[in-house]
Parts: sequence; C-alpha cells; structure tokens
Amino acid sequence: MTWILFFLFGGCAGSAIAGGVYAFLMKIGVYPRMIGQTHTAKEIRFYEWMIALGIIAGGVYTEFPQLTLPIGYWFVIVWGVCAGMFVGCISAALAEVLSAFPVMFRRLKIQSGMSFYMAMLAAGKTVGSLVYFWNGLR
Repeated sequence: MTWILFFLFGGCAGSAIAGGVYAFLMKIGVYPRMIGQTHTAKEIRFYEWMIALGIIAGGVYTEFPQLTLPIGYWFVIVWGVCAGMFVGCISAALAEVLSAFPVMFRRLKIQSGMSFYMAMLAAGKTVGSLVYFWNGLR
C-alpha cells in the first residue's frame, strides 16, 4: 500500500513540476517563437505530442536513470544535438526576455552584424562544450 501512495505522490509531484516548466517555456515564448520562425503552425498537434512525450520521457529518465535502451550511439548523437538546440533556444529566449543582448550590443557600440555576433556566440558555446566533453572534464 505504501508503494502505491509513493507512486501517486511522485506522479502528482512530477506532473506539477513538468507543468510548471512547460508553462515557463510558453511564457517566455520558446515554443510559439520556434513555430513562428519555422512557419509550421499547421503541425501544432505534432508539437503538442512531442512536448508531452519529451516531458514524460524526461520524467521517466529522471526517476529511473539506470534504465538502458539498446539503441546505439547514433541515438546519443541525435539526442545531444536536440538537447543542445533546446538549451540554446531557452537561453536565447531568456536573454531576449531580459533584453540581455540589446544591452550588450548597445554597451559595446555594435551597430550592425548582430546576427553574426549571435552566431559567433553560439559557435563559441559549441566549441567550448565539445572541448569540455572530449577532455573528459565532467
């Protein structure tokens, strides 16, 4: 009986946290902006399902990190690229909401080529993370 209560409590708590994260990402505009930029609003059902399945998969993996899937290294590479894009979108959305980049560009007196600077920031972050993982700096 105790395990059933733990299961119910954990499921409720996990659902509340996942809902909060989803609401936060909606509030800062990550999902609507990505859908708007890709001009794929007609695929909204697909996005809804992928977001829900991602939240569920993340919750299951967090609860049971010892689970393994026999899917090979290619999946790890795809997962890493998708996770990196997701984190990049969140950081860009947060920076946009907080107006970090406009303030930085104004203080550095950058008038043009802002997309180039943004791309270089992303490339630097990518190179830094690759060096971090190749050298085993966990």
